[in-house]
Amino acid sequence: MCGICGMYGIEDKTLLKSMMQVMKYRGPDEEGIYTNKNFCMGMVRLSIIDLSTGKQPIYNEDESIAITFNGEIYNYIEIRAQLEKKHKFKTDSDTEVIVHAYEEWGLDCLKKFNGMFAFALYDSKKDFLFIARDRLGIKPLYYSEIKDEETKKSQFFFASEIKCLLQNKDIKKDLDPDALNQYLSYRFVLGEKTILKNVKRLEPGHYLTLNK
Repeated sequence: MCGICGMYGIEDKTLLKSMMQVMKYRGPDEEGIYTNKNFCMGMVRLSIIDLSTGKQPIYNEDESIAITFNGEIYNYIEIRAQLEKKHKFKTDSDTEVIVHAYEEWGLDCLKKFNGMFAFALYDSKKDFLFIARDRLGIKPLYYSEIKDEETKKSQFFFASEIKCLLQNKDIKKDLDPDALNQYLSYRFVLGEKTILKNVKRLEPGHYLTLNK
């Protein structure tokens, strides 16, 4: 099942580990973290593909790009065959294919993937965060942004589960009345809304990018 989480605009390892611990049941086999100045992310892993060398985060050749990934890319072997002509692989995992596909095709790499996924990829050379979700929304991904009115700076948080985000006490638990109405009417909250005002869902088939 696995779970991913992270933050941009702040590096708080204590908070990150707390977020990971909340969803530890999603990935009981391994865990890993990545930090880089004003960014950090982590994942808890349920090992399915490449049990021995598939520990995340996974990097490109010079470790300037890192990824945490929840899901499975069904056609990763075919994509890897295209990429091996120009890129050196260190693992047998489908996760590493995403990294090199991003290097090769940028955001268009999403057009190559057949699978169920939610991932967070960080390009340290560009200070660039790229998160994405599969077309059917099989794998979950939520996010929240906190803005400091005095400094005008923002902090961005993402996670596989809402309760991970709520480990940050600055993310309020205020209910969204419209979302509550939708839930009581349809037994589901539509679009990017969630039951909380300050938390949004990355919709199926969507991606989000973030930099300074």
